[in-house]
Amino acid sequence: RRENEQLTALLQLQAGFDHQTTAASIISRESSEFRRVVGLDKGTRAGIALGDVVIASGGALAGRVTRVGPDSATVVLLTDATSTVIGQLGISAATGQVVGQLGGVLVMEQIDSGERIDVGVEVLTAGIELGGGVRSPYPKGLLIGQVIDVRRDANSVVQTAYLQPAAALDRLEYVLVILDYEGGLPPIEQQPV
Repeated sequence: RRENEQLTALLQLQAGFDHQTTAASIISRESSEFRRVVGLDKGTRAGIALGDVVIASGGALAGRVTRVGPDSATVVLLTDATSTVIGQLGISAATGQVVGQLGGVLVMEQIDSGERIDVGVEVLTAGIELGGGVRSPYPKGLLIGQVIDVRRDANSVVQTAYLQPAAALDRLEYVLVILDYEGGLPPIEQQPV
């Protein structure tokens, strides 16, 4: 019954989502204390490519594809220490760098100290686009998490927020992989000179 509920929730999300996606099952987890990486049961044959964004039920950001084969893919989760995404506070639109931590809590750094941050505020992907076709690796508006604590230093021009991830990343069983979002730098021939 639990599996059926999870798959139904993903199918509902897929139906109302703006991007083309494919559902995949988690088939492996790296058991290292230092990494938060999972393996998927689909790869290039299902249209998955390097850098594709992975989301969990509810549209919560889960991570990105870092390796892909014909029938499998490796995803570095948001909570991995090597993961970084630009987040945006839901109310004020202030941005900061969200970095993974092994304890499961995300750290949002470099937020302007003039911004008021309340506990419970949602943080979404900023999806920043610059001139010349340069785009964020993550589409705008994916839920990252919720603020659970804020640290301010009276002498600093920035502050730090701590986030609870929106998805239970250590217990993921099924995910959606976004197939049609192109983030990062455009191809060399299309880059501005």
